[in-house]
Amino acid sequence: MGGDKVEWVHWKGQVVSENETSSEGCLHCEINEVVRDHIEGQQNVDLADLAGRMAESLVELILMGPEEEQGNLLAATIAHLGHSFLVKSGVIEGGSDMTH
Repeated sequence: MGGDKVEWVHWKGQVVSENETSSEGCLHCEINEVVRDHIEGQQNVDLADLAGRMAESLVELILMGPEEEQGNLLAATIAHLGHSFLVKSGVIEGGSDMTH
């Protein structure tokens, strides 16, 4: 990662960058906007490939964390992915920590 220095903090049992705990904008919304811009105007979108490339980005983020925390961060990421899917698909009601 070319000498990138990231400060990490524990938040709600998960490891996140201090930069991601600030109230400046909504990273979730910004990522979704980039994805929408990427697929806009395309007649066919390979959602499996797109999701796979996004997963690859998550792996790169996880690997930026301290080596001893990477397994826990991967587990927390997978758990959050499953929970977010269940909430956003309407299977369960969301908790207070879910994004909009």
